[in-house]
Amino acid sequence: MGVLMQSSKWISWCAACLIGHGLCAIALSQWQPVETAGIFQIRSEFALHDRDGQEIILQLNSLQKDVQTLLNLKLEDRPVEISLFKSKATYRAHLAQRVPEGLDRTALFVQGTDMGRVYVYRRWGFDTDLRHESTHAVLHNALPYVPMWLDEGLAEYFEVVSAQRSSGSPHLPSLKRSIFFGWRPNLELLEAAEDISDMGNDEYREAWAWAHFMLHGPQEVRQVLSDFLHEIESGEAAGSFRERLVAAVPNADILLVEHIRQWR
Repeated sequence: MGVLMQSSKWISWCAACLIGHGLCAIALSQWQPVETAGIFQIRSEFALHDRDGQEIILQLNSLQKDVQTLLNLKLEDRPVEISLFKSKATYRAHLAQRVPEGLDRTALFVQGTDMGRVYVYRRWGFDTDLRHESTHAVLHNALPYVPMWLDEGLAEYFEVVSAQRSSGSPHLPSLKRSIFFGWRPNLELLEAAEDISDMGNDEYREAWAWAHFMLHGPQEVRQVLSDFLHEIESGEAAGSFRERLVAAVPNADILLVEHIRQWR
């Protein structure tokens, strides 16, 4: 749910308080052996050898390939470290030492100078959190920067299991209801988002709508996205996506509404 930038080097420690003598110490996390899935190096506080654990590895492999293929991205030869925590307590203890500004988040992606890092703890919706944050990781592995609205829109799109991405997101029925009552997109306002605090539920939903429209809508819209990402990948200042889109497809706002209204 958003991207944090981190420049310091990291050591895998978790905080543990020793109440008996009023002392506070730092204890190593109990990491299982590291597993690999594509660019992802997965360390976990719980074993990944059972069916659920192997499913996590398969999904991460599939996610990387899907993001890379659908967006035509070239990944850098840099790993992404994923840390899976057995509980909210160990997750928060770890973040308190390394990313205290992320303590209130249920999952986190941090882009460091050496690699990207994903932090997720086991809870209801754990797999969705993992896919969402790992999508950020793939995007930032391939691209020097990603506009906030696009970063979150694509993460919202890919957080759903692959078989349900086109029609299974909870954003779809929600938007259909809103369109019935007159909802219209505002990409100019969405594009102005610069910080995760600028993204509320409505902004996440609209960002998802644009991502869905670009991946499942008219070819000329898909081409605008492809050209935009290619320029970012090349290190150029891509400028405003909205201005590009309006130049190529002047009625994009209307087409987006019809796209969502008619999608099954």
